[in-house]
Amino acid sequence: MVLEVSGQGTTDIYYAADTNGSESNVMLPWSKTVVVELSGAERTSGRLVSIVPGSVRAADGRYVVGQCRIVVDGNEVANNRNGQSRCEHLLK
Repeated sequence: MVLEVSGQGTTDIYYAADTNGSESNVMLPWSKTVVVELSGAERTSGRLVSIVPGSVRAADGRYVVGQCRIVVDGNEVANNRNGQSRCEHLLK
């Protein structure tokens, strides 16, 4: 699975996948490849994977939410192009 945040400049990123983590003042674009092992009840109910990107500066100078996406086995399964503040996917 690949977690991605696009854009220019730097931002802070919070994520929950194989572990929960954060990275500060990250140069964009950013990506992180993770392996998530589902165990026990997660095989049935799933595990929520998410990315929360910080603000980035848009071309007009405003600060906007960074664009993120989650890719599983080469297929995009989540993005925040619809204006959401995060990307989420229930991995099963």
